Amino acid sequence: MNQHFASLVLGLAHQAESALAGSLPAGAEGGPDARAVAQTLIDTLGMLQDKTEGRLDPDERQLLDQTVTALRFRFVKSAARP
Repeated sequence: MNQHFASLVLGLAHQAESALAGSLPAGAEGGPDARAVAQTLIDTLGMLQDKTEGRLDPDERQLLDQTVTALRFRFVKSAARP
């Protein structure tokens, strides 16, 4: 597995998880809300998934697929909370 690819996927996933947890970095006040940030990051990973179709080794594909699926599930689940 290409470590740069894994770092990219995991870095974007970590940022999305932080946004879903409401932990935007300092200075982000007044910007887009945390859910919008999370949705943009998840959509970016989904686009990466589409654009790399057929070009990744099995480990890279599995990492990306599982990451996107988990984040989408967490995003939907977070919308159900009051």
